[in-house]
Amino acid sequence: MTDSAFEKLLAENPWPETKGLIAWDYTLGGYGRDMIDTIIRDKKPRFMLEIGCFLCSSSRRWLSVDPELKLVGVDPWSDHLIEQVQRYVGRPKLTREYPNMEDQKRFASDVERQGPFPTALANMRGFEDRFVPYRGLSPDALYELKGKGFEPELIYIDANKQAVDLDVCHELWPNAQITGDDWHWSRSKGFPMRDIVYAFAEKHGFNVKAEHATWILER
Repeated sequence: MTDSAFEKLLAENPWPETKGLIAWDYTLGGYGRDMIDTIIRDKKPRFMLEIGCFLCSSSRRWLSVDPELKLVGVDPWSDHLIEQVQRYVGRPKLTREYPNMEDQKRFASDVERQGPFPTALANMRGFEDRFVPYRGLSPDALYELKGKGFEPELIYIDANKQAVDLDVCHELWPNAQITGDDWHWSRSKGFPMRDIVYAFAEKHGFNVKAEHATWILER
């Protein structure tokens, strides 16, 4: 059923026009994503769900690992991302991919001029038949996808650091492997994602594997 569900999602969620737009392959990820690459290579999931795509650099990465993988990305791609990107200018830890100040300013300017959604999809050119941009917020969007028959085997969470994302994913797709980002996010707040993941793992009988920013739940 997922093949037809995916094709229907593709039809229902058209891409914006990206011709002539500048693509920015930008990620805030703090390493460790090679663990997700390994899962994709070894387990060969046919369908993947990513919650929180930003400018889709990680989405592009997953689809580049396996030419058979298909991905639904959930994100509102709202205009608040324009202000978020502008805050990155002049902050080396957030702009290590573009250390030159002029590149940082050009990055922020392009996202504002083009809009976050078209800029993200410009970065996904070449994957039009394997990526569904599903605009919405978790958890509501997750229930919608379930209702449309989408069944991911691998889930990557890079959203708002909320336990509800894990809870709903497990509720809807209990056999999917759940992974995510932000393991080392915010030392000043005590790395809150770690508490969320450990509590979920203890409740449901998972083991936690983590490297740098990336975490994986395993039986």
